[in-house]
Amino acid sequence: MTLRAIAAIVGLCASSGCLKERARLDVPSVSLTIENTTVEPGGIIRGVAWAKDQSGIIFFLVTASTPDSTSRVQLNRVAADSVGIDFELKVSSRAAADTPVSVRALARDNQDFEVSITDTIFVRIEGGSR
Repeated sequence: MTLRAIAAIVGLCASSGCLKERARLDVPSVSLTIENTTVEPGGIIRGVAWAKDQSGIIFFLVTASTPDSTSRVQLNRVAADSVGIDFELKVSSRAAADTPVSVRALARDNQDFEVSITDTIFVRIEGGSR
């Protein structure tokens, strides 16, 4: 192909709009609400997490992690513009007093954009520490 032919193709493509930048779709928005700021060892963390995206959520995950354990709830192949999870995540019965528990909600849309939000609560033992 000659240089003149390549220039003609590029010119034609530019005038027809095929080199225009594609419109960027939105990224998921994620919210996380936890009922309490503390949890006892072996207790349950309750809350709700939501994800929204105009192009569609395909994966949604909520985890509660301590240094020695993780509990999770996840939805695969969601294919919806919004999704909510009312979660109950168990904390290890071996969790020590004042251990931070990281609660994270992560959403992925069908354009492979991922967004997560994290909150922290703490293990507390009623009546003092262990």
